[in-house]
Amino acid sequence: MNAKIVRPLMNEIFYLASRSPILAYKKIETLLQQYNTSEKSDKVAILSHIAKDYHPAEPDVTLKMERMPSGHFVEDCERLHEATTPKYAELFRLIGRQPDGVRSLVHLRADLLKFLPDMESREYAKRMSDNLQDLLATWFTTGLLKVERVTWQSPCEIVQRVSDYEAVHPVRTWTDLKRRLGPYRRCFAYTHHMMPYDPLVILHVALTDGIADSIQTILHRVSAQTHVTSSIHKEDPDLIKSAIFYSISSTQPGLKGIELGNSLIKRCVRKLRVEHPQLEKFSSLSPIPDFRKWLMDELNCPSTTLISLDMRTWLQSLLTTSNTWHLDEQILSDLRPILMQLCAYYLTKVKHPRTGYARDPVANFHLRNGAVVWRLNWLADRSERGWKQSLSLMVNYRYYSFDQIDRNSISYIDQKLIHADEQVSRLL
Repeated sequence: MNAKIVRPLMNEIFYLASRSPILAYKKIETLLQQYNTSEKSDKVAILSHIAKDYHPAEPDVTLKMERMPSGHFVEDCERLHEATTPKYAELFRLIGRQPDGVRSLVHLRADLLKFLPDMESREYAKRMSDNLQDLLATWFTTGLLKVERVTWQSPCEIVQRVSDYEAVHPVRTWTDLKRRLGPYRRCFAYTHHMMPYDPLVILHVALTDGIADSIQTILHRVSAQTHVTSSIHKEDPDLIKSAIFYSISSTQPGLKGIELGNSLIKRCVRKLRVEHPQLEKFSSLSPIPDFRKWLMDELNCPSTTLISLDMRTWLQSLLTTSNTWHLDEQILSDLRPILMQLCAYYLTKVKHPRTGYARDPVANFHLRNGAVVWRLNWLADRSERGWKQSLSLMVNYRYYSFDQIDRNSISYIDQKLIHADEQVSRLL
Protein backbone atom coordinates (compact mmCIF):
# COMPACT_ATOMS: atom_id res chain seq x y z
CA MET A 1 0.00 0.00 0.00
CA ASN A 2 1.33 3.44 -0.88
CA ALA A 3 0.21 7.02 -0.43
CA LYS A 4 -1.44 7.16 -3.87
CA ILE A 5 -3.90 4.44 -2.87
CA VAL A 6 -4.69 6.12 0.43
CA ARG A 7 -6.38 9.23 -0.97
CA PRO A 8 -9.36 7.56 -2.74
CA LEU A 9 -9.78 5.12 0.17
CA MET A 10 -9.78 7.98 2.69
CA ASN A 11 -12.23 10.01 0.60
CA GLU A 12 -14.54 6.99 0.43
CA ILE A 13 -14.31 6.53 4.21
CA PHE A 14 -15.25 10.16 4.88
CA TYR A 15 -18.11 10.03 2.35
CA LEU A 16 -19.60 6.87 3.88
CA ALA A 17 -19.08 8.17 7.43
CA SER A 18 -21.01 11.34 6.57
CA ARG A 19 -24.03 9.13 5.95
CA SER A 20 -23.39 6.76 8.87
CA PRO A 21 -20.19 5.61 10.65
CA ILE A 22 -21.41 2.02 10.33
CA LEU A 23 -21.13 2.25 6.53
CA ALA A 24 -17.43 3.14 6.78
CA TYR A 25 -16.38 0.23 9.03
CA LYS A 26 -15.39 -2.16 6.23
CA LYS A 27 -13.31 0.47 4.45
CA ILE A 28 -11.56 1.39 7.72
CA GLU A 29 -10.81 -2.29 8.28
CA THR A 30 -9.31 -2.43 4.77
CA LEU A 31 -7.22 0.67 5.47
CA LEU A 32 -5.81 -0.80 8.69
CA GLN A 33 -5.09 -4.20 7.15
CA GLN A 34 -3.26 -2.69 4.20
CA TYR A 35 -1.31 -0.29 6.40
CA ASN A 36 -0.22 -3.04 8.81
CA THR A 37 1.15 -5.17 5.96
CA SER A 38 3.04 -2.29 4.32
CA GLU A 39 6.80 -1.84 4.36
CA LYS A 40 8.35 0.86 6.52
CA SER A 41 8.91 3.24 3.60
CA ASP A 42 5.25 2.96 2.59
CA LYS A 43 4.10 3.50 6.17
CA VAL A 44 6.20 6.66 6.38
CA ALA A 45 4.70 7.91 3.09
CA ILE A 46 1.15 7.09 4.21
CA LEU A 47 1.50 8.84 7.56
CA SER A 48 3.15 11.86 5.92
CA HIS A 49 0.32 12.06 3.40
CA ILE A 50 -2.41 11.90 6.06
CA ALA A 51 -0.64 14.36 8.36
CA LYS A 52 -0.21 17.03 5.68
CA ASP A 53 -3.12 16.57 3.27
CA TYR A 54 -5.75 16.20 5.99
CA HIS A 55 -4.47 19.09 8.08
CA PRO A 56 -6.42 22.37 7.76
CA ALA A 57 -5.12 24.44 4.84
CA GLU A 58 -4.11 27.99 5.78
CA PRO A 59 -6.15 29.70 2.99
CA ASP A 60 -9.29 27.78 4.01
CA VAL A 61 -8.92 28.75 7.66
CA THR A 62 -8.26 32.40 6.77
CA LEU A 63 -11.28 32.52 4.47
CA LYS A 64 -13.61 30.99 7.08
CA MET A 65 -12.39 33.42 9.72
CA GLU A 66 -13.09 36.37 7.40
CA ARG A 67 -16.64 35.13 6.80
CA MET A 68 -17.45 34.76 10.49
CA PRO A 69 -20.36 37.05 11.47
CA SER A 70 -19.65 39.54 14.22
CA GLY A 71 -21.70 39.66 17.41
CA HIS A 72 -22.16 35.87 17.71
CA PHE A 73 -19.18 34.87 19.83
CA VAL A 74 -20.24 31.29 20.65
CA GLU A 75 -21.06 30.55 17.02
CA ASP A 76 -17.75 32.10 15.95
CA CYS A 77 -15.87 29.86 18.40
CA GLU A 78 -17.64 26.77 17.09
CA ARG A 79 -16.86 27.69 13.47
CA LEU A 80 -13.23 28.45 14.36
CA HIS A 81 -12.93 25.08 16.09
CA GLU A 82 -14.44 23.36 13.05
CA ALA A 83 -12.11 25.24 10.69
CA THR A 84 -8.95 24.35 12.65
CA THR A 85 -9.76 20.72 13.51
CA PRO A 86 -7.78 18.35 11.24
CA LYS A 87 -9.81 15.96 9.11
CA TYR A 88 -7.73 13.03 10.38
CA ALA A 89 -9.25 13.59 13.86
CA GLU A 90 -12.49 12.21 12.43
CA LEU A 91 -10.58 9.25 11.01
CA PHE A 92 -9.09 8.48 14.45
CA ARG A 93 -12.53 8.55 16.07
CA LEU A 94 -13.87 6.19 13.41
CA ILE A 95 -10.94 3.81 13.91
CA GLY A 96 -11.56 3.91 17.68
CA ARG A 97 -15.04 2.47 17.09
CA GLN A 98 -13.60 -0.64 15.45
CA PRO A 99 -13.49 -3.85 17.55
CA ASP A 100 -9.69 -3.60 17.88
CA GLY A 101 -9.52 0.08 16.99
CA VAL A 102 -8.06 1.45 20.23
CA ARG A 103 -5.12 -0.94 20.03
CA SER A 104 -4.64 0.05 16.36
CA LEU A 105 -4.46 3.74 17.31
CA VAL A 106 -1.91 3.05 20.06
CA HIS A 107 0.27 1.21 17.55
CA LEU A 108 -0.30 3.92 14.93
CA ARG A 109 1.00 6.59 17.30
CA ALA A 110 3.98 4.39 18.15
CA ASP A 111 4.79 4.32 14.43
CA LEU A 112 4.37 8.09 14.22
CA LEU A 113 6.87 8.66 17.03
CA LYS A 114 9.31 6.12 15.62
CA PHE A 115 9.16 7.38 12.03
CA LEU A 116 9.10 11.10 12.87
CA PRO A 117 12.80 11.68 12.00
CA ASP A 118 12.23 10.14 8.53
CA MET A 119 9.11 12.11 7.65
CA GLU A 120 9.25 15.05 5.24
CA SER A 121 6.66 17.29 6.91
CA ARG A 122 7.71 16.82 10.53
CA GLU A 123 5.68 19.75 11.87
CA TYR A 124 2.50 18.25 10.41
CA ALA A 125 3.40 14.77 11.69
CA LYS A 126 4.12 16.19 15.16
CA ARG A 127 0.74 17.92 15.16
CA MET A 128 -0.97 14.68 14.18
CA SER A 129 0.88 12.81 16.94
CA ASP A 130 -0.21 15.43 19.49
CA ASN A 131 -3.80 15.26 18.26
CA LEU A 132 -3.81 11.49 18.60
CA GLN A 133 -2.20 11.72 22.05
CA ASP A 134 -5.01 14.00 23.23
CA LEU A 135 -7.60 11.52 21.99
CA LEU A 136 -5.87 8.54 23.58
CA ALA A 137 -5.52 10.44 26.87
CA THR A 138 -9.33 10.62 27.13
CA TRP A 139 -9.62 6.86 26.61
CA PHE A 140 -6.73 5.95 28.90
CA THR A 141 -7.66 8.12 31.86
CA THR A 142 -6.94 6.29 35.12
CA GLY A 143 -10.63 5.94 35.94
CA LEU A 144 -11.05 3.65 32.93
CA LEU A 145 -8.02 1.50 33.76
CA LYS A 146 -8.01 -1.62 35.90
CA VAL A 147 -5.26 -2.69 38.31
CA GLU A 148 -4.74 -6.44 38.05
CA ARG A 149 -2.44 -8.60 40.10
CA VAL A 150 -0.55 -11.01 37.85
CA THR A 151 0.30 -14.41 39.33
CA TRP A 152 1.67 -17.66 38.00
CA GLN A 153 -1.97 -18.76 37.62
CA SER A 154 -2.94 -15.78 35.45
CA PRO A 155 -3.71 -16.34 31.74
CA CYS A 156 -0.58 -17.38 29.89
CA GLU A 157 -0.86 -14.44 27.46
CA ILE A 158 -0.45 -11.84 30.20
CA VAL A 159 2.25 -13.86 32.01
CA GLN A 160 4.25 -14.07 28.78
CA ARG A 161 3.90 -10.33 28.22
CA VAL A 162 5.09 -9.59 31.77
CA SER A 163 8.26 -11.48 30.84
CA ASP A 164 8.60 -9.88 27.40
CA TYR A 165 7.98 -6.31 28.58
CA GLU A 166 10.37 -6.34 31.55
CA ALA A 167 12.79 -3.53 30.72
CA VAL A 168 14.64 -2.90 33.99
CA HIS A 169 15.79 -6.35 35.12
CA PRO A 170 15.36 -8.81 32.23
CA VAL A 171 13.75 -12.14 33.05
CA ARG A 172 16.30 -14.91 32.50
CA THR A 173 14.31 -18.13 32.90
CA TRP A 174 10.83 -19.41 33.67
CA THR A 175 12.03 -20.08 37.22
CA ASP A 176 13.05 -16.45 37.49
CA LEU A 177 9.63 -15.33 36.25
CA LYS A 178 7.80 -17.70 38.60
CA ARG A 179 9.76 -16.30 41.54
CA ARG A 180 8.78 -12.71 40.60
CA LEU A 181 5.12 -13.74 40.58
CA GLY A 182 5.29 -15.86 43.73
CA PRO A 183 5.34 -15.45 47.54
CA TYR A 184 6.67 -12.18 48.97
CA ARG A 185 6.39 -10.69 45.50
CA ARG A 186 3.62 -8.78 43.77
CA CYS A 187 3.22 -7.94 40.12
CA PHE A 188 0.56 -5.38 39.25
CA ALA A 189 -0.51 -4.38 35.76
CA TYR A 190 -2.61 -1.55 34.37
CA THR A 191 -5.00 -2.93 31.77
CA HIS A 192 -7.65 -1.44 29.51
CA HIS A 193 -10.81 -3.31 28.56
CA MET A 194 -10.14 -2.59 24.87
CA MET A 195 -6.66 -4.16 25.13
CA PRO A 196 -7.18 -7.31 27.22
CA TYR A 197 -4.11 -9.37 28.19
CA ASP A 198 -1.87 -6.52 27.03
CA PRO A 199 -0.58 -4.61 30.10
CA LEU A 200 0.02 -0.87 29.73
CA VAL A 201 2.27 -0.47 32.78
CA ILE A 202 3.79 -3.25 34.90
CA LEU A 203 4.94 -2.73 38.49
CA HIS A 204 7.00 -5.32 40.38
CA VAL A 205 7.01 -5.18 44.19
CA ALA A 206 9.05 -7.08 46.78
CA LEU A 207 7.55 -7.50 50.25
CA THR A 208 10.46 -7.36 52.68
CA ASP A 209 11.36 -6.78 56.32
CA GLY A 210 13.35 -3.58 55.62
CA ILE A 211 14.13 -1.25 52.74
CA ALA A 212 16.28 -3.25 50.34
CA ASP A 213 19.73 -1.98 49.34
CA SER A 214 20.63 -4.60 46.72
CA ILE A 215 18.80 -5.81 43.64
CA GLN A 216 20.66 -9.12 43.85
CA THR A 217 18.96 -9.76 47.19
CA ILE A 218 15.53 -9.12 45.67
CA LEU A 219 16.10 -11.17 42.52
CA HIS A 220 17.85 -14.11 44.19
CA ARG A 221 16.07 -14.37 47.53
CA VAL A 222 12.39 -14.77 48.28
CA SER A 223 12.62 -13.22 51.75
CA ALA A 224 15.38 -12.30 54.17
CA GLN A 225 15.20 -15.74 55.74
CA THR A 226 14.74 -17.88 52.64
CA HIS A 227 16.86 -18.56 49.60
CA VAL A 228 15.47 -18.80 46.11
CA THR A 229 15.42 -22.60 46.19
CA SER A 230 13.27 -22.69 49.32
CA SER A 231 9.70 -23.91 48.95
CA ILE A 232 7.21 -21.41 50.38
CA HIS A 233 3.48 -21.92 50.42
CA LYS A 234 2.45 -19.23 52.90
CA GLU A 235 3.81 -15.77 53.63
CA ASP A 236 4.77 -14.82 57.18
CA PRO A 237 3.22 -11.40 57.98
CA ASP A 238 6.00 -10.72 60.52
CA LEU A 239 8.49 -10.61 57.62
CA ILE A 240 6.46 -8.06 55.66
CA LYS A 241 7.18 -4.53 56.88
CA SER A 242 8.23 -2.80 53.62
CA ALA A 243 7.06 -2.73 50.01
CA ILE A 244 9.87 -2.19 47.51
CA PHE A 245 9.00 -1.08 43.98
CA TYR A 246 11.96 -2.54 42.11
CA SER A 247 10.76 -2.37 38.52
CA ILE A 248 8.20 -0.32 36.64
CA SER A 249 7.87 -0.59 32.87
CA SER A 250 5.68 1.31 30.45
CA THR A 251 4.95 -1.15 27.70
CA GLN A 252 3.22 0.91 25.00
CA PRO A 253 5.36 3.48 23.10
CA GLY A 254 2.16 4.83 21.57
CA LEU A 255 1.04 6.09 24.99
CA LYS A 256 4.17 8.19 25.52
CA GLY A 257 3.31 11.48 27.20
CA ILE A 258 0.24 10.05 28.95
CA GLU A 259 1.03 9.74 32.67
CA LEU A 260 0.04 6.32 34.01
CA GLY A 261 2.82 5.17 36.35
CA ASN A 262 2.09 7.72 39.08
CA SER A 263 -1.50 6.63 39.63
CA LEU A 264 -0.55 2.94 39.37
CA ILE A 265 1.89 3.27 42.29
CA LYS A 266 -0.72 5.03 44.45
CA ARG A 267 -3.41 2.48 43.66
CA CYS A 268 -1.03 -0.38 44.38
CA VAL A 269 -0.08 1.18 47.74
CA ARG A 270 -3.76 1.21 48.67
CA LYS A 271 -4.21 -2.43 47.62
CA LEU A 272 -1.11 -3.51 49.55
CA ARG A 273 -2.27 -1.71 52.69
CA VAL A 274 -5.59 -3.54 52.55
CA GLU A 275 -3.82 -6.88 52.09
CA HIS A 276 -1.07 -6.17 54.66
CA PRO A 277 -2.16 -3.52 57.20
CA GLN A 278 1.18 -3.92 59.02
CA LEU A 279 3.11 -2.46 56.07
CA GLU A 280 5.09 0.53 57.32
CA LYS A 281 7.41 1.62 54.52
CA PHE A 282 7.07 2.14 50.79
CA SER A 283 10.14 2.72 48.67
CA SER A 284 11.64 2.05 45.28
CA LEU A 285 14.97 0.43 44.56
CA SER A 286 15.80 2.21 41.35
CA PRO A 287 18.55 2.23 38.73
CA ILE A 288 20.43 5.42 37.87
CA PRO A 289 20.67 4.84 34.11
CA ASP A 290 22.55 7.98 33.04
CA PHE A 291 24.98 8.42 35.94
CA ARG A 292 28.02 6.89 34.28
CA LYS A 293 27.38 8.79 31.04
CA TRP A 294 27.09 12.09 32.93
CA LEU A 295 30.25 11.32 34.91
CA MET A 296 32.26 10.54 31.76
CA ASP A 297 31.07 13.82 30.22
CA GLU A 298 32.30 15.66 33.33
CA LEU A 299 35.64 13.84 33.24
CA ASN A 300 36.10 14.80 29.59
CA CYS A 301 35.22 18.45 30.20
CA PRO A 302 38.43 20.49 30.78
CA SER A 303 36.50 23.35 32.37
CA THR A 304 34.72 21.31 35.04
CA THR A 305 35.22 22.51 38.60
CA LEU A 306 33.35 19.62 40.17
CA ILE A 307 36.31 17.23 40.14
CA SER A 308 39.98 18.08 40.76
CA LEU A 309 42.45 17.54 37.93
CA ASP A 310 44.29 14.71 39.72
CA MET A 311 41.05 12.95 40.57
CA ARG A 312 39.75 13.42 37.02
CA THR A 313 42.91 11.92 35.54
CA TRP A 314 42.75 8.93 37.87
CA LEU A 315 39.07 8.25 37.23
CA GLN A 316 39.44 8.61 33.47
CA SER A 317 42.30 6.14 33.41
CA LEU A 318 40.51 3.69 35.66
CA LEU A 319 37.13 3.75 33.90
CA THR A 320 38.40 3.80 30.32
CA THR A 321 41.49 1.58 30.27
CA SER A 322 40.76 -1.16 32.80
CA ASN A 323 38.20 -3.92 32.40
CA THR A 324 38.82 -5.52 35.79
CA TRP A 325 38.89 -2.58 38.21
CA HIS A 326 35.48 -3.56 39.61
CA LEU A 327 36.95 -6.88 40.76
CA ASP A 328 39.58 -5.21 42.94
CA GLU A 329 38.25 -4.74 46.49
CA GLN A 330 40.83 -2.07 47.34
CA ILE A 331 39.90 0.02 44.31
CA LEU A 332 36.22 -0.35 45.16
CA SER A 333 36.91 0.81 48.70
CA ASP A 334 38.78 3.87 47.40
CA LEU A 335 36.06 4.66 44.87
CA ARG A 336 33.10 4.39 47.21
CA PRO A 337 33.18 7.84 48.90
CA ILE A 338 34.06 9.55 45.61
CA LEU A 339 31.28 8.00 43.54
CA MET A 340 28.72 8.24 46.33
CA GLN A 341 29.35 11.99 46.59
CA LEU A 342 29.28 12.52 42.84
CA CYS A 343 26.10 10.49 42.49
CA ALA A 344 24.39 12.42 45.28
CA TYR A 345 25.31 15.64 43.45
CA TYR A 346 24.05 14.21 40.15
CA LEU A 347 20.65 13.20 41.54
CA THR A 348 19.97 16.33 43.59
CA LYS A 349 21.74 19.15 41.74
CA VAL A 350 22.04 18.30 38.04
CA LYS A 351 19.02 19.52 36.08
CA HIS A 352 17.89 18.92 32.53
CA PRO A 353 19.04 21.94 30.46
CA ARG A 354 15.71 22.33 28.70
CA THR A 355 13.13 21.53 31.38
CA GLY A 356 14.94 22.43 34.61
CA TYR A 357 13.82 19.17 36.24
CA ALA A 358 16.12 16.36 37.38
CA ARG A 359 18.31 15.21 34.53
CA ASP A 360 18.06 11.54 35.48
CA PRO A 361 14.82 10.19 33.92
CA VAL A 362 14.07 7.73 36.72
CA ALA A 363 14.67 10.43 39.35
CA ASN A 364 12.36 12.78 37.46
CA PHE A 365 9.63 10.12 37.39
CA HIS A 366 9.71 9.42 41.14
CA LEU A 367 10.16 13.06 42.13
CA ARG A 368 7.15 14.06 40.03
CA ASN A 369 5.25 11.34 41.88
CA GLY A 370 6.16 12.96 45.22
CA ALA A 371 8.94 10.68 46.43
CA VAL A 372 12.09 11.68 48.34
CA VAL A 373 15.67 10.79 47.35
CA TRP A 374 16.15 8.68 50.45
CA ARG A 375 19.35 6.60 50.23
CA LEU A 376 22.17 5.77 47.82
CA ASN A 377 23.27 2.13 47.75
CA TRP A 378 26.84 1.10 46.89
CA LEU A 379 27.36 -2.15 44.92
CA ALA A 380 23.61 -2.51 44.70
CA ASP A 381 23.61 -3.78 41.12
CA ARG A 382 26.68 -5.79 40.22
CA SER A 383 25.25 -6.99 36.91
CA GLU A 384 26.91 -6.01 33.63
CA ARG A 385 24.16 -3.46 33.03
CA GLY A 386 24.62 -2.07 36.55
CA TRP A 387 28.33 -1.42 36.00
CA LYS A 388 27.75 0.12 32.57
CA GLN A 389 24.92 2.44 33.61
CA SER A 390 25.62 3.51 37.17
CA LEU A 391 28.88 1.91 38.35
CA SER A 392 26.80 -0.43 40.54
CA LEU A 393 24.93 2.34 42.39
CA MET A 394 21.17 2.27 42.97
CA VAL A 395 18.90 4.63 44.87
CA ASN A 396 15.84 4.33 47.10
CA TYR A 397 13.07 6.84 46.43
CA ARG A 398 10.92 6.84 49.56
CA TYR A 399 7.15 7.34 49.51
CA TYR A 400 5.71 8.66 52.78
CA SER A 401 2.09 9.63 53.52
CA PHE A 402 -0.24 10.60 50.69
CA ASP A 403 -0.35 14.17 52.03
CA GLN A 404 3.44 14.46 51.92
CA ILE A 405 3.57 12.80 48.52
CA ASP A 406 1.15 15.42 47.17
CA ARG A 407 3.10 18.30 48.73
CA ASN A 408 6.42 17.02 47.37
CA SER A 409 4.94 16.50 43.92
CA ILE A 410 3.50 20.00 43.78
CA SER A 411 6.72 21.68 44.96
CA TYR A 412 8.78 19.68 42.46
CA ILE A 413 6.49 20.38 39.50
CA ASP A 414 5.89 24.05 40.36
CA GLN A 415 9.24 25.07 41.88
CA LYS A 416 11.50 22.24 40.69
CA LEU A 417 12.54 21.49 44.28
CA ILE A 418 14.22 18.13 44.80
CA HIS A 419 13.51 16.64 48.23
CA ALA A 420 16.35 14.55 49.64
CA ASP A 421 16.81 12.76 52.95
CA GLU A 422 19.57 13.88 55.32
CA GLN A 423 21.63 10.76 54.64
CA VAL A 424 21.84 11.81 50.97
CA SER A 425 22.45 15.50 51.77
CA ARG A 426 25.36 14.55 54.06
CA LEU A 427 27.15 12.97 51.11
CA LEU A 428 27.40 16.42 49.52
